[in-house]
Amino acid sequence: MGPDLAVRTHVPSEDEAQTASDRCESQSKWRGRLKSSAVCLFLLVVVGLVFGQTLRHGLLIVDDSVFVYENPHVSAGLTGEGIRWAFTDGPYGEWYPLAMLSHMLDCQLYGLQPWGHHLTSVLIHAATAMALFLVLRAMTGEFWPSVLVAALFAVHPQRVESVAWVAERKDVLSGFFFVLTLAAYLGYVRQGRSIWRYLLVVVLFALGLMSKPMIVTLPAVLCLLDFWPLARFGAARDVPSSTASVPRPGVLRLVLEKLPLVVLAVGDSLVTLRTHRAEGVSFSLLERLGNGLLAVCTYLGQMIYPVGLAVFYPLSKAGQPTWKVVGAAAAVLLVSLALVLWRRRCPYGFVGWFWYLGMLSPVLGVFKFSANSLADRYTYLPSIGLAIAVVWGLARGMAVLKAPAWSGLACGGALVVGLTICAARQTSHWHDDFTLWNRAKACTARHGEVEAQLGAAFERTGRIDDAIACYYRAVELEGCYRPYCRLGLLLAKRGKVVEAMPLLRRAVEIEPGAFDAHLNLGLALAVQQQFDEATRQFQQAVEINPANANAHGGLAFVHMRRGELDAARAELERALEIDPRHAPAHVDLASVLLKLGQTGEAKAHFEAALTLDPNNRAAQAGLRRLERTATGQPSL
Repeated sequence: MGPDLAVRTHVPSEDEAQTASDRCESQSKWRGRLKSSAVCLFLLVVVGLVFGQTLRHGLLIVDDSVFVYENPHVSAGLTGEGIRWAFTDGPYGEWYPLAMLSHMLDCQLYGLQPWGHHLTSVLIHAATAMALFLVLRAMTGEFWPSVLVAALFAVHPQRVESVAWVAERKDVLSGFFFVLTLAAYLGYVRQGRSIWRYLLVVVLFALGLMSKPMIVTLPAVLCLLDFWPLARFGAARDVPSSTASVPRPGVLRLVLEKLPLVVLAVGDSLVTLRTHRAEGVSFSLLERLGNGLLAVCTYLGQMIYPVGLAVFYPLSKAGQPTWKVVGAAAAVLLVSLALVLWRRRCPYGFVGWFWYLGMLSPVLGVFKFSANSLADRYTYLPSIGLAIAVVWGLARGMAVLKAPAWSGLACGGALVVGLTICAARQTSHWHDDFTLWNRAKACTARHGEVEAQLGAAFERTGRIDDAIACYYRAVELEGCYRPYCRLGLLLAKRGKVVEAMPLLRRAVEIEPGAFDAHLNLGLALAVQQQFDEATRQFQQAVEINPANANAHGGLAFVHMRRGELDAARAELERALEIDPRHAPAHVDLASVLLKLGQTGEAKAHFEAALTLDPNNRAAQAGLRRLERTATGQPSL
């Protein structure tokens, strides 16, 4: 036989081994990016399935009018005057400059077409859900729990109010910058602490605050994330392996690190407390704390069983039952104490629960209060904490029980499908004012606010008799000032001024800080030629909302009736500075200018009024009068 054949074995060199390792790592990163892209596409699709229908919805009376279609600064698009107003005044005198700029940009792009405004809100919400998934995966190193938390955030029915209501653009916009701030903070912690990375955190946080002050508690959330999953302090057992190389500065360093963010948060909180006002309700601090504790438990229950959600949850005038308050306080205290004690063994539960409590704290009604006890929009960001606690807790529980992976995916998928169906149905209730407030009427106790809003919907569509009937029912329930205000105005317009006056005065008594209550009372007084008191009411309206053209128009009316033409001209010019598209102000100013002998300017304002409102009879009559005067014909 021939010689034995030697078996040759190739031993790869170090360079070849490194190349193979790099190739495997590159393929792993590529697969990871592909999976992440698939998840982002999935989140975009489910958000579209739930909220795509809003592109067929209209704009609502409540707040959409003030924030968008009746706001001349916004409806004019992006203008220098509008930008100045957004940063100095804002709707109701409240400071949401970035949110207002986004509405202005929508008007620049879409005009007042509702679908465009809804599309922007839907896209921002989808982007926030995708960013949340990416941030959670990067922080924890866990794929499927991050997917489920992001999906729960994207399609839970509690999100509907924030996304389907155009005026709540401030919610989705602040949420977007909140998640981006978390991403920037993660980069600052893991990629090396530098002044530029830290400045990015500060800038994104500031942009979020300029959208809505809801995120003032973000510095506290960052401290929680320092404990888990970033593991920058403490000794939590369940932390991702990627945190092994993260520096662990002392607790004092971590606190000092948050000070610039705290300064921003405190400053924004002071501005918010100064500009926000309660609406016709007065409760003791103990009662407000009790309602806040019940709200914590109610939101938790709605997250688990999201049925019966509405735009308005009336607050009982009799206060909350003592046993409910005590039970809620005991539940919150026991859960908090248990998670503090188990913070090392269950860090995700500790972080998620206190994220939830901390982010809810500014809207629990302790500092400022209104007639509604709850609002779905308040859960927009706090719910993320609860989702983290629940999802990671279930994942760890299934790991202990050694349940097959497919069972967890099946349960998570079924949950997302169920919530998507519920959220789509909930979104359909936001189609218009009638569907929205009839839904609230079906889900909540009878309240004057609900009847008042239904009355406003009838009034908007020209069904005045139906509106008056709703306002009368609202007055009987005595829920708020609005039905008194609107009913009094409608009666006054029908010539029933004597019957209207007690209603209008009652509106001012209930809500002394309501602009429209003073404005409508002033108009009724002016019609009755009680000019001194009418002037006082108009002046109070101007003090409350100096950027409203109608109040200046009311003062001009009084000056005109008194023959004070120069004063009337000044008020009307101010009204047109505020709203150049205010056709009645153009007509009134033209009439004043005619009496002052300035026919050229008067003609320009009559023409401007007709450009804005081609059917304006007063402007048409004014131009005809000018033409007859120019041709020497006698005026009729």
